[in-house]
Amino acid sequence: MRGFVVAGVSALALVFAPAAQAVGPDAVVLKPKVVNSIVGTELPVTRTVESPTAGYQVSEPSCLSFVDVGLDEVFNGNGELAEYRGQTSQRSDSDTTYSVKQAVGVFQRPIAAVDPVVALLFMDNCYGVPLDVTDGQGARETWTITKGKSGDTTASWSMASATGTTCYVQMRAKREVLLQVKACVPKNGENIAAALADAMEGRA
Repeated sequence: MRGFVVAGVSALALVFAPAAQAVGPDAVVLKPKVVNSIVGTELPVTRTVESPTAGYQVSEPSCLSFVDVGLDEVFNGNGELAEYRGQTSQRSDSDTTYSVKQAVGVFQRPIAAVDPVVALLFMDNCYGVPLDVTDGQGARETWTITKGKSGDTTASWSMASATGTTCYVQMRAKREVLLQVKACVPKNGENIAAALADAMEGRA
């Protein structure tokens, strides 16, 4: 993804959109109370992440950008990230039955924020193929990615693990802001992820 150049009238139109006061990532990340309300259950264990996550290894390296949100590959891929904030929420340290992960980056230019979204839209080779994933702590899991709805500045997909967990991911660009959210819940995950992303986008 590094160095990907966006082409196309719709994406480039972002550069010429009316100027607006840039927001910081903290303004876009949803507060725990809002997350709990949308998910429909309490997620009392919340952690803030100050920088994108590195250290993941994937059996198909070109598919790295799909296996989580807040990845260094995505947010630092074009070298224009100005600010970043992430947040994880779950039931307890050992209970991830319900979990939500948010990632927000503010870039130097609108075109730099949409660049990672457009890059993912061209990566159809990652769908439907089991991917062996090892995270930065050495935990291993096999995930299969399924393509969701997408547009000029949006992408979505689901992740199904070999152990039965399903997560839904939303990724959107708005002006200088790139946001991602992943919802791993037992039911209605696609709608919950979309509602979380809508709320985040409304703050961008």
